[in-house]
Amino acid sequence: MSDEWAKRQEDDDMKLHLQSLLNNAESDGNPLRWFEDLYDSANGDSSQIPWARMEVNPILKDELEREYLEPGRALMVGCGLGDDAIFLEQLGWEVVAFDLSPSCINWCKERFGTSSVIWEVADVTQPPEEWLGEFDLVVEIHILQAIQIEARIEAAKVLPKFLRPNGRIISIGRELTSRVIEISPPPWPLARAWLMEQFSSLEKVLFQPIILDDWPDIDRYIGVWKSKAIGKNPLTSHR
Repeated sequence: MSDEWAKRQEDDDMKLHLQSLLNNAESDGNPLRWFEDLYDSANGDSSQIPWARMEVNPILKDELEREYLEPGRALMVGCGLGDDAIFLEQLGWEVVAFDLSPSCINWCKERFGTSSVIWEVADVTQPPEEWLGEFDLVVEIHILQAIQIEARIEAAKVLPKFLRPNGRIISIGRELTSRVIEISPPPWPLARAWLMEQFSSLEKVLFQPIILDDWPDIDRYIGVWKSKAIGKNPLTSHR
C-alpha cells in the first residue's frame, strides 16, 4: 500500500467519521454537539482531530509577521487545541481563547498549563455579554465553515461585535471556487461574496487567495477587516 493511497484512505475514513458525528448531532436536535463528540472520542489522540496541526496556522503566522500590530487584547474563536492562541500570547497579546467543546478546552489546559491564555468554554452564537466591544483582534480559523448555515449566519453577525474601535478580524478558511467538487462533510468552503456581505459593516483591509504547498488542491483565503477608528462602535450599541 503506497503512502499516498493510505493518506487518501485516512481522509475518507475521517470524512465518514465526521459525517456520522454530524448526522447524530443533528438527529438529536443539537447540531453543534458534534464538536464535543469529536474531541471526547479522540481520547487525547490529536491525529483524530482533522484540523489539529499541533503548531500555529501558517497563514496566521505569515499575516502577523507581514504586518506588525500593536499587541492588545485578542480573542481566539474556536481555539481547537490551542496552538494559535499560544502564538498570539508569544507575540505579546493578552489572549482569551474559547471553544464550544469542554473536552477541547480541558485538553488545551493540559497542554499549556503554564500559559497566561484564558481558556473558556463558550458558544460563538451566544457569547458572554462582557466580551462585546472588548477586543483589538478577533481570529477565526475554519470556524464559520465548520458550523451549519443557520449557526454560521449568527456567528458572522457576532464576530464584529467583539471589536473595539480600530479592532481587526482575521478570518482564514477554505474558499468556494470552481475547483470545489465535494462540499460535505465540513468544512464547507465559503464564497468570497458571502464573506464580504457578512463583514460589510467593517473596512476591508485585505482578501487574499492562498494555496499551501502541502495541500495544493485546496483553495484557501485570508480576509482581514477593521472596525471604525473613531467614535463608538455601533455594533455594540445594544449593550
